[in-house]
Amino acid sequence: MAKVAVIIAPGFEEGEGLALVDVFRRAEIECDMVGLTSAEVAGGHEIVVRTDVVFDGTLDGYDMVVLPGGYGGADAMRADDRFQEALRAMNDAGKWVCAICAAPIALDRAGILAGRRFTCYPETAPKIEDESATWVDEVVVRDGNLITSQGPATAYAFAYALVDALGVDSEAVKQRMVYYNAFDVEGGTPSWELPQGLWAAEGERAFEQKPHCVDAPKAAVLMVEGYEESETMQIVDLLRRAEVEAHTFRFQEDPFVHSMQGMNVRSDKVFGPEVRDYDVIVVPGGRTAAAPLIANDKVMDTLRWFDEQGKLVCAMCSGTTVLEAAGVLAGKCATGYTGYGERLKSASFVADEVAVWDQNVVTSQGPATPYPFAFKIMEALGIDPSYIKGRLLYAKAGGR
Repeated sequence: MAKVAVIIAPGFEEGEGLALVDVFRRAEIECDMVGLTSAEVAGGHEIVVRTDVVFDGTLDGYDMVVLPGGYGGADAMRADDRFQEALRAMNDAGKWVCAICAAPIALDRAGILAGRRFTCYPETAPKIEDESATWVDEVVVRDGNLITSQGPATAYAFAYALVDALGVDSEAVKQRMVYYNAFDVEGGTPSWELPQGLWAAEGERAFEQKPHCVDAPKAAVLMVEGYEESETMQIVDLLRRAEVEAHTFRFQEDPFVHSMQGMNVRSDKVFGPEVRDYDVIVVPGGRTAAAPLIANDKVMDTLRWFDEQGKLVCAMCSGTTVLEAAGVLAGKCATGYTGYGERLKSASFVADEVAVWDQNVVTSQGPATPYPFAFKIMEALGIDPSYIKGRLLYAKAGGR
């Protein structure tokens, strides 16, 4: 079985790095988060992760090395002489060397791009010094043992390409993550167009009522053990890009919360009365995360209070069942993970929209849909996400 090292360097793009690890582990590929300089690493949007191992000067034992982007992380990987030697050794051995967004600048210094086709974030391309390297304006580019991609919104396509390169069929992972619901790509069919997919609910939809919000909104994102990291941290990342003050709230003493795919990410605060000072509350998914939230009376009371106050209440994937249990979805249009129509009985279930905003409630579908979910939250707060979509290369990735 192949073994992958995803390098976590200070200033890395959290949405890229965590999504890559998530997809590898869903595909049952052994994957280590390798801290470049330490076990605990802060990303570009101040999300701190605890890595599995710390780089010790060699990548021996790995079949693939993957470099997430983020200018801080890319610069750190480019400047680290020991890491540069390890990259050259991987490439010389014909092992997979992969990078996304700004990270190809680290491959450039290592001489790995020489005479090869590659891609990267468009603004990064002029920083590539090797004139024999050819930049290609495609979402994912493969040249021999080199695979590169362009930016935050292309991380899923990149991850699936890496899974396929390792000889594992990524299609089942795509389907489970409802990737085609969020991204309109060639050959992909959204779940609502499949025989076993969702069925749209009948009834009028009212998406125009704007929720309570303030000029500088604050979002409280709940983070319980078993949470979906590729949903939770993507949401935080994206909201912070929109200058929303987003904090994660835990339900345990240890600030590092263990996720569904085995990652440990540091939360910001402990859940308590302070949450009610926020303008938005967000419940991400996770197969084992919903039950403890539903069993927590304080969480249920807080969700009902947010709803009564007309504040924005948001959930995706299995998190929507938490809103159902709190009675927040009653009489509103909502969506959720494929097949959740029977679980969200109080709502008018919307099968064929990846993110739904009705009155003060925003809902979305599954692990690959945090982008449209976060954009819909921005819209509900009166924030135009167009600029952020452009910076993320969302349309280029096929984002719906």
